[in-house]
Amino acid sequence: MGRYTRFTLKSVATKDMRGVEKSLYRGKFYRPAVEAKRQCIAERESEGHYDVVSSSGSYYGAYQVSRSLARGATWMMLREHKRLMGAKAATATLARLRATPMNRWPRYWQDAAFSTVMNWEYTGSGASHWAGGRWRC
Repeated sequence: MGRYTRFTLKSVATKDMRGVEKSLYRGKFYRPAVEAKRQCIAERESEGHYDVVSSSGSYYGAYQVSRSLARGATWMMLREHKRLMGAKAATATLARLRATPMNRWPRYWQDAAFSTVMNWEYTGSGASHWAGGRWRC
């Protein structure tokens, strides 16, 4: 297992499923300008608990993402992570994530999915996915 793959799956930081902290993901779709909003959304949606499921059973993880959005995010993240981890490791890792509810994804991958969806076309282009909630971010 390569160093980057180990960080994303096995590090102490990525296995920490509680608390609103700085994003572990700092790749192509990470935007410092969106970091405060990301943290607010994690606090609003899950109180920073990466391992939660909504009371309806429809939304998962720190950012309360649907299964279909999480699945789509794995495809969106594939190209970048092939460069970061190598094609074989990225393909295998993202296939495993695709088959797993997001609340069981390591912190790194939930943070990466959020930033990728949020900033896919341009900074904040995916903000509509997190438009509601108990308070505005």
